[in-house]
Amino acid sequence: MHEVAIVNEMFGIMHEVAEQEKLTRIDKVSFSIGTMMQVVPDLFRFAFDSAKEGTIADNADLEIEFLPVRMKCKQCNTEFNIENNVFRCPDCEGVELDLLQGKELYIKSIEGE
Repeated sequence: MHEVAIVNEMFGIMHEVAEQEKLTRIDKVSFSIGTMMQVVPDLFRFAFDSAKEGTIADNADLEIEFLPVRMKCKQCNTEFNIENNVFRCPDCEGVELDLLQGKELYIKSIEGE
């Protein structure tokens, strides 16, 4: 369950930002997560809710944006999203691909006062 480790790391970053911005509370946190990171949404929410107890994010809402895996074919330059775990260009059937999106893991925004 790597969701707990991810949330713990993110809370460290959130606290640093809150300190820098002189926030006394965090009301909302938005995350962007690439689907290749294999984060389970329910486990991530559970880990977030557990980690926020007793912190300045105690009442914070969580927003998660999952980003699809996006590739670019090296043969024909077609850009496409991966569906059903098929890593093959839909235009030329090429399998030499560059990853454009899908491994992101970052805090998109933090709202608070």
